[in-house]
Amino acid sequence: MSDDALERLKQRQRPVVPVRDTSLTPINLDNLQSKSPDISTSRNLEAQNSTSIIESIPIEPIQTKQSTLRLEAQLSDRLLSVCRENGISREVLLEALFQHYESDPDAWAAILKEAKRKGEHRQHIANYKRAQSMMQRFEK
Repeated sequence: MSDDALERLKQRQRPVVPVRDTSLTPINLDNLQSKSPDISTSRNLEAQNSTSIIESIPIEPIQTKQSTLRLEAQLSDRLLSVCRENGISREVLLEALFQHYESDPDAWAAILKEAKRKGEHRQHIANYKRAQSMMQRFEK
């Protein structure tokens, strides 16, 4: 860019914009409800119905702990499909499976046997990858 063009850009006057009022104003809920009585009436009925349903169900608080699961890709897809079909989360399904099979000694033994086999296989793969990585570092 030439010096002349650069100077013209520096000298250019920008338009002046008036300052806007950015303060927050409270919304008057009475005005909103008077404009749409049907909506407010239906919301009140929905709130009353949901409150009565909630009050009739005893709620026991639970403590949860967030964790990350690494699953085989195909198994993860199948698990997600089952959960979507039944409208449940993966976590809830795993909790229910664990609780059910924990109370069934035969099923529990079979599951633990399979889990140990899969764990050994994954450990073997991890060791192999680690050895490959170390070999590549020493070759350099």
